Amino acid sequence: MKRLLLAAFAVLFVVACGGGGGSPSPGGPFPSPLPEVDLANADPSTLVYWYGGRVAGDDIPVEVDRLFETIRRSSDDRWTPFLLDLATIPTPFSERARESLEQRLGGPGELNVFGWVEKRGERKPSDDTQDYLAFKQRLFSTIQPEIGAFVDPKAKRDISAQEILWGGVRVDGIPPLESPKFVTPKDAAAWISASDQVLGVEINGDARAYPRRIIDWHEMVNDTIGGMPVSLAYCTLCGSAILYDGRIGGTTYRFGTSGMLYRSNKLMYDRQTRTLWEQYTGVPVWGELAGSGIELKLLPVTHTSYGEWLAEHPETKVLDIDTGFRRDYGSGVAYGEYFASPQLMFPAPRHDGRLQLKEVVYAVRLDGALTAYPVKLLDKRGFITDSIAGTKIVVLATADGSGGRAYAAGSTTFTKFDRRKSILTASDGRAWKVTEGALVAEGGQRLERLPGHNSFWFAVINHTENGRLFGE
Repeated sequence: MKRLLLAAFAVLFVVACGGGGGSPSPGGPFPSPLPEVDLANADPSTLVYWYGGRVAGDDIPVEVDRLFETIRRSSDDRWTPFLLDLATIPTPFSERARESLEQRLGGPGELNVFGWVEKRGERKPSDDTQDYLAFKQRLFSTIQPEIGAFVDPKAKRDISAQEILWGGVRVDGIPPLESPKFVTPKDAAAWISASDQVLGVEINGDARAYPRRIIDWHEMVNDTIGGMPVSLAYCTLCGSAILYDGRIGGTTYRFGTSGMLYRSNKLMYDRQTRTLWEQYTGVPVWGELAGSGIELKLLPVTHTSYGEWLAEHPETKVLDIDTGFRRDYGSGVAYGEYFASPQLMFPAPRHDGRLQLKEVVYAVRLDGALTAYPVKLLDKRGFITDSIAGTKIVVLATADGSGGRAYAAGSTTFTKFDRRKSILTASDGRAWKVTEGALVAEGGQRLERLPGHNSFWFAVINHTENGRLFGE
């Protein structure tokens, strides 16, 4: 997948530069110093001279090249965001922008050009000047007008434009699955194996399995399960597939992929208002709904093997491999290299050293608080009792050890968990059956399931302010 993204950048560069048909500037790639311009009265958005249909490969206009060279030589840090954008998106100025950034910020490190964005650290909306916002929209509009429309300088926003990067694809270039087809386990047997990882969901008795090797290619499923409209929003970069109830008030929201990233997390958009939302939080961050106080309700989702899911849900439906898209849905084909590497592909400013950035955790959310349980530790222990936001909970490892399930514990103390039989034993000897919706005692007493999902650790620390690591 990393190769695919690099290829996307390369194609855009060829298109933006007109296939190399024109010289980058009147004086060549690194012209002799041009007379400086008065930056106080300059319009930085004119740097994007190919906006509106002009081919970027045409010779750079002299006045534009003068402006760029003046910015490049300036020691004023206000110009650094402009240079970063010109460097991270293929433009006629990319090479010279990178040279300037190396002088300003030093080497980019392991993330290549994106390392400079990470070195800059966290940015606030107040850090963005109006001329930068206008420049950003104009630049992103040259990738695709729909992308530029998302970052309207006049719209409400809760995140800094400086931390928004293009992910190398167009709007819905990673195509969402819309009310996809499902098949029976018998029909799926021809292509699925017991060891395949799936995301399992059950709502109102409707059990469904979404094989990872399919949704790795799509990253968004707009579906209806058990009569409930839901969106399975999946950020492969964060390792987080999060199930959201699509209903807020009287509106049902359906989502697509914007093609942009914020701290290595996908920015999704709703089809109704085209507001950008953070995938990891379910909160609108730029557009009509930003700052409205609304957020999507999280629902439980189980990361496990297909064999385990099928054993527990023999009547499950399975996402059909015939999605209508031409993809190689082989195991590990999409993002296989990324998942196997300890490195990130895009910048995330917060690193804390408590865990490896891409260590998998099971994130449990309750009343605005989040606790992360390392999946390896959860698998080793089998179950963990804890408290989140004053509520006593119990977290159970899946049978295959790849994920978890969390439940309210109430006043019950649990002492033993038989993963193969899905039975949790309490200190009073009562047996509790593990189901997707609740722990159910022999007498019918229920302890309800809590929202939770798998995630890489870096996503927890970069997209929550109160994320806690279990044991601390």
